[in-house]
Amino acid sequence: MTSSRIFRISMGIALLAAVIFLGLTYGPVTLSWQQVGQSLIHPFSSSIPAIIIWDIRLPRLIAAALVGGALGTAGAVMQALFKNPLADPYIVGASAGAGFGAMLLSLLLPASGLMGVGAFLGAITAVFAAYLLARGQGRVHMLTLILAGYALSLVLGALTTFVMLAHQKTLTQVLSWELGGIHGIGWHELLWPSIMIIVALVATWPFAPELNAFYLGEEQAHYLGVNVMRAQTLLLILASLLTAASVYLAGLIGFVGLVIPHIIRRLQGSNHHLLLPLSFFAGAIFLVGADILAEQIPWIGTVPVGLVSDLIGGPYFVYILFKTRVVSG
Repeated sequence: MTSSRIFRISMGIALLAAVIFLGLTYGPVTLSWQQVGQSLIHPFSSSIPAIIIWDIRLPRLIAAALVGGALGTAGAVMQALFKNPLADPYIVGASAGAGFGAMLLSLLLPASGLMGVGAFLGAITAVFAAYLLARGQGRVHMLTLILAGYALSLVLGALTTFVMLAHQKTLTQVLSWELGGIHGIGWHELLWPSIMIIVALVATWPFAPELNAFYLGEEQAHYLGVNVMRAQTLLLILASLLTAASVYLAGLIGFVGLVIPHIIRRLQGSNHHLLLPLSFFAGAIFLVGADILAEQIPWIGTVPVGLVSDLIGGPYFVYILFKTRVVSG
């Protein structure tokens, strides 16, 4: 690893730590930096600041960081695989599939604790369905991929609505989940999704050379010695796992997987040895920052972090579409 890559990754770690520390001070109850520092040093203190930090804010901010980082990484993987800046877990249907799968399995087997399994199965089924619909004559048609993912998202959204109407007692909880929210998350809820995300990240980062080759095109990747079908399958599974764990933890949060890798690629280039870790840290910083904003919206109060993410990411998505149209025109 070069000194330049070490410096950039170190900066990402430092900025993430700084924004999490800022998030610990901010909320309905404002805490001073001294109170936060003392509470972090004495985690078993029974003081009110320590309880606020360790039982409420820290698990929520860690969840935001993991979800943002996982979605940023999944987006970077999908954009390289499909060689398209518009590909992300949300657009190709993975998020909607994960949401539907998690909710369906939790309703069918409420005492099984298999919600995460449902999220993974739903995500990977949606992604592969969109991928198969978009693949023709040995290549992926990008427009068909986006349209297939959009259509699948609509269908899965409609099915989710039917399930919500059939189980109106859980309507409020499901609606909050669909809007994308991490409030009320404790250490227990954080455990297994965190393990899934970390395992998927560790397995994804060594695929940087293959992703560099895919970004040149499938044919070029084949000539460079990449086993195209095997690598695509494994990377889609890993991206689906990252998406599923994120949806299980925070609900449906859009645009992170699209916006973050696109910005990092414009700033740092398309070398995935650097793009993957920077997409993780930038996604984590972005969502933690969005969560801080979501804590105290003027005249409203606390809102789901997914709404803030959409308000920020949506206009940038329109900008990408405009730039793409200008370049192609």
